[in-house]
Amino acid sequence: MNKLKFTKNLTFGSGKFVKEGWRYRGMDVWQFNNSDIGKIRQEQQNDNGYISRHEDLFTSKKAFTLAEVLITLGVIGVVAAITLPALFTNITGYVNTKRQENIGQKVTQAMEQMRAHGLLNTQYSSTESFVDEFQKYIKISKRCDSEHIAECWPTEKVTTGDDEEYEVSQAKTGKHLSLESESNNVGLVLIDGAPIILNYNPSAPAIDVGDKVKWTEGLPKYTTTVTGAIDFIMDVNGGKGPNSEQEESKRDISSFKSAKFSKGELTCEEKNGIEIQNVGCVVDTGKTLNWDDARTTCADMGMELLNETYYNTIKRFAYCSQNMSNRTFWLSNESRNAAGYITVQNNCVMSSGGYIEKSSKIYVLCVGN
Repeated sequence: MNKLKFTKNLTFGSGKFVKEGWRYRGMDVWQFNNSDIGKIRQEQQNDNGYISRHEDLFTSKKAFTLAEVLITLGVIGVVAAITLPALFTNITGYVNTKRQENIGQKVTQAMEQMRAHGLLNTQYSSTESFVDEFQKYIKISKRCDSEHIAECWPTEKVTTGDDEEYEVSQAKTGKHLSLESESNNVGLVLIDGAPIILNYNPSAPAIDVGDKVKWTEGLPKYTTTVTGAIDFIMDVNGGKGPNSEQEESKRDISSFKSAKFSKGELTCEEKNGIEIQNVGCVVDTGKTLNWDDARTTCADMGMELLNETYYNTIKRFAYCSQNMSNRTFWLSNESRNAAGYITVQNNCVMSSGGYIEKSSKIYVLCVGN
């Protein structure tokens, strides 16, 4: 046969050989002895012991043991359990931040247009009158006044930054957003479904067309001096949860600037109470409750149950309303499962009645500044 002889270094698997070979019909061929290590996959062999090499002559089959596979999978599982929650949290925080910026930019752009049309060069008397003009420059799908504010919010309750449950229907004024403004709030649902509770401060300075616009130092970049009169709360994911102001990485309730849900400090008049010297505000709730619920009711108003000191002062000032006559009221002092109470007679004469079971239901009188 027509052959071209040559010598070549060969490596098959772990075997290394120096062999003489021939070029025959476009293929390299070598002759091997039985002492050569390895398994020869013989594809073609002639009478002289030549084999063709158009594929690997040695096949090395290697695999992982079951133990090695299980250990590897276990390591992967541990790493995933550690990293995935943090990864998802970071993604959620990033998405919520972007949504917050998007809502903030829409509001700022709307007010920029108002300024360009000379609509911010005067002070509005209330949030309602401001929104009458504002809604012409931003697309909304729903508007709610302060008495129906919860109808523009996706959930009835939220969790505040202090980890307290808060009824959205209570967010009626700027005080309930921790703001100085006492103006009523207005609820809005933007065209993309984003809910906000907005407050306008009538005392804020007006912005004229020619006034220089500045970024508000220390606040998000989308806030400028143009938005100085407003602030609002927003739900960036439309109520999907957790409906909370807590934990920056997870929270979905954000502020445009500094607003946050708050129970606010109502005046004594707003609490339907009366001011008494050296006591403060006294509120007759008109409710009959057990002692624990009575104490909670007063605490929700930022007040406390009538104590003996206040009782003596009230008695000295002869405070008594017509509704208090012939009623029994809780006192704050307690003893195991019992608590103190007073009685008010028909002629408004008050007297201490000792102790009764806390589970009893009598009237509630709250006092406080």
